[in-house]
Amino acid sequence: MKKKIWLISTSVLLLASISLTACTTPAPEPDKVTVQLSWFHTVEFVGFYAAEQQGYYAEENLSVDLVAGGFDILPWEIVAEGSADFGVTGGEILLIAHSEGLPIKAVSAIFRQSPVAFMSLVGSGIQTPQDMIGKRVGIISPEMDNSNDIQFLAMMHQLGIDESEMELILIEDYNVGSLTSGAVDISSVFSTNEPVAAELEGIDVNLIFPQDYGVLVYPNVLFTRQQLLDEQPNVVERFVRATLKGYQYAIEHPDEAGDLALQYNETLDAEFQRASMRAEIPLIDTGGVPIGTMDQAVWQSTQEILLEQGFISSPVDLSALYTNEFVGKAE
Repeated sequence: MKKKIWLISTSVLLLASISLTACTTPAPEPDKVTVQLSWFHTVEFVGFYAAEQQGYYAEENLSVDLVAGGFDILPWEIVAEGSADFGVTGGEILLIAHSEGLPIKAVSAIFRQSPVAFMSLVGSGIQTPQDMIGKRVGIISPEMDNSNDIQFLAMMHQLGIDESEMELILIEDYNVGSLTSGAVDISSVFSTNEPVAAELEGIDVNLIFPQDYGVLVYPNVLFTRQQLLDEQPNVVERFVRATLKGYQYAIEHPDEAGDLALQYNETLDAEFQRASMRAEIPLIDTGGVPIGTMDQAVWQSTQEILLEQGFISSPVDLSALYTNEFVGKAE
């Protein structure tokens, strides 16, 4: 009888020891991830903010540093050289960089539809691209090598309109002021930004969207370098899953999500950020497919635009440019 009691006691002690060891085993250090954003902190990147603030990155054992972009920041170069693990940039810029040999690959589309638009005052009577002929059109860059200007040229070429038939003027005031002052008749904008500001000011505007004329481009894609995909695909999978979960949360809680941006840039206007967030929702969640999904037809359109405008000299292998693998695993 005593022998049985001793055996039971030994078993209890063994189980207690195992339990204690399990409790004292330190959790693995989180994987550190750096994200180079394409622009300054605004609600445009709300999914990243929500993923961080709601603990989705922590749940995936990730420690994420969100680095603001700016005028002279080139995310594709920063990611390719290893100074950041992920980046955000326009699909056409990513394709150009890829064609030049940078080992980078898109893993998700932030906006599935492009917010690039051309804005005019309602009273101007400018409602179609044909109405731009003979007018002063605000552009972003004299080289016409940014997302907005590339899409402007593509839209005109689609319709057989030569840009020489209008006066191209560099935009100095990126708000509705460029129109109300008479500096330009049409201004190049993001539909989630300047038109939102105009609405809040009570100014009625018209918007012309290149995508309505067959110009298909992803304005913001999430990408990484090929080395990370090859060596740490699990990190990529966890990061994409948490980020898309953040965007889903933002879609379902738009006002709260709009306020999140202020935690990263306290100078932002809360009312504008909330209104901008609401404008983003149909661009992020287009229905029918999971958010973040990329379509072959969009990438093919982007490539054809760049070939036509001479930004690339030959087609690239689109299968090496983007993958939906991690979006699929995020569901």
